[in-house]
Amino acid sequence: MDYTQRNKKNIQEMLKTIKVNKINELFDMIPEKLISNVSIEEGKTEQEICLEFKDTARKNKLLTCFRGAGIYDHFIPSLVNEIIGRSEFWTSYTPYQAEASQGTLQAIFEYQSLICALTGLDVSNASLYDGATAVVEAILLALKIKNIPKGKILISSALNPEYIRTILTYLENFDVDIVFLKTHDGSIDIKELNEFLLNDIQTIITIVIQSPNFFGIVEDMKTISSIVKKSDILFISVVNPLSLGVFCSPGEYGADIAVGEGQALGLPMNFGGSTLGFMAIKKYLTWKIPGRLVGKTIDKNGNPGFILTLQSREQHIRRERATSNICSNSSLNAIAACVFLSGWGKNEFVKLAKINIAKAKYAFNKIRAIKGFRAKFSENKFFFNEFVIETEKNINKINTVLLNNRILGPLNLSNTFLNKKDFRQCMLFCVTEQRTKKEIDTLIKILSSI
Repeated sequence: MDYTQRNKKNIQEMLKTIKVNKINELFDMIPEKLISNVSIEEGKTEQEICLEFKDTARKNKLLTCFRGAGIYDHFIPSLVNEIIGRSEFWTSYTPYQAEASQGTLQAIFEYQSLICALTGLDVSNASLYDGATAVVEAILLALKIKNIPKGKILISSALNPEYIRTILTYLENFDVDIVFLKTHDGSIDIKELNEFLLNDIQTIITIVIQSPNFFGIVEDMKTISSIVKKSDILFISVVNPLSLGVFCSPGEYGADIAVGEGQALGLPMNFGGSTLGFMAIKKYLTWKIPGRLVGKTIDKNGNPGFILTLQSREQHIRRERATSNICSNSSLNAIAACVFLSGWGKNEFVKLAKINIAKAKYAFNKIRAIKGFRAKFSENKFFFNEFVIETEKNINKINTVLLNNRILGPLNLSNTFLNKKDFRQCMLFCVTEQRTKKEIDTLIKILSSI
């Protein structure tokens, strides 16, 4: 039988089994605008196909990025790729055999130590998949600790919408109520939060607050914590690690758990991945933390060594007792974050955070001064990297003009699943240390001409 005909027959049998008419139907969930219309002629060799894709790739243009929303354009020192490119890290095996994995284990231990220092908390795991799964795992940890039937989870409505989607997916079949806390002028309504806790405190399991939040605004975490800590509610803080160079750490204002996306710590944007989620906790929660933990010990000869320890992962204990079904960690990315933090050092890391604030503030003041553009929230709101601008003009046209000038413009907030009525004419700009004054001024000039 002809191989081509046999393959076609097999494909038809598989499609019939899963009740699908065409292979393309398997990709219906992908928005049509994201599907490439590149067509490859039949009968080409691998070499010819590779050359064709290289020719297509050459058409891509390097864009100046003014968009964030969870993934950020930060400078990556050459030291990072130099270290993680070493074969012992790049190709290392999962470090189950401690005697053969001391280098990898020590690097992860150093990463954990740096995350603890950054967040001001006691224990860090070896990393999770990304910021979204880290938030969910923190909530699952709280559910196991509190064990309140039909309890409530309070979530800031200014949490990253992608994190919210992930939470809703994970908790779809849990017997819990998810309550979204309203925001006032871009940040948590403290008065409403206080009243909510006073009236319904017995059923609340945990509260999840992001700062800087999705709009870039820095929340009053000390005040929020002081309200939450009047009860036995677990406080989960979602943070941008780079912002901790200047703002209070979660440990300082009393959070029980700190989680976030570690992409800002030396990882490229890569169309949104791969990244790493970090998690740090207070010591009393150690036995419930998901994922891997690397510990430091002493061998029988008195020499220091590193091991995997205290792992309540389903690969090591009975599945029903496991804290998480995440059995791995973003090891190479965690090591990159470790090198990034070590390379900058404490003082330079603080300077880096301040530069991000200064450049974002410069761009914010310039943009809101343009006719037809205004700040969405009060101008005295403190923000980090990102800010929301409201405009009378067509946002799609703005981004098209910017793209024609090789600039990736702001995120159109009316396209997110935030309250579309409130954000119909709003854009989320992002400015990091990567953006030069010349690039920002070019952006301003183009916006002024639209």
